Amino acid sequence: MDISGTYKYTEDFEYGNSEGTVELYQTNKEVSGVFTFTETVKNTYKIEVNEKVKGTISGNKLLLESVEVRAIQDGKAIEYLPNTFEIQHISENKLVGSTFDTEDICGVFVLDKIQK
Repeated sequence: MDISGTYKYTEDFEYGNSEGTVELYQTNKEVSGVFTFTETVKNTYKIEVNEKVKGTISGNKLLLESVEVRAIQDGKAIEYLPNTFEIQHISENKLVGSTFDTEDICGVFVLDKIQK
C-alpha cells in the first residue's frame, strides 16, 4: 500500500470544522506530509493552518505527529497546538481518522485522494 498523493481534507470537531488539502509522501513504512487547511470555529472566526507531519504505517494504520505548525488569524501569526493524527486506510482512494491536540480537542476527518 502506497498512500502517497494529494487528498481533499474535511474534518468536524467539537468547535467547528476544517477543509483543505493534504500532501502525503511515503517511503517504505515512513510517511511525511503537509496538512493545509482553513479551520472555521463555530462560524465566528477562521484560522489558516499549515501543519507538517511525520509518522509510520503499521498494517493499515498510520500515526502522524505534527513536527511544525504555522497558523494565521486575521492576517497575524498565532499560537496553534500541534495535532496527532490516527488514520485508517479504507480503500485505495480514502483514508479516515481522528485527530487530537494537547488540550484533548478531538475531531474526525476524511481524506479523499484527488491526485497520485
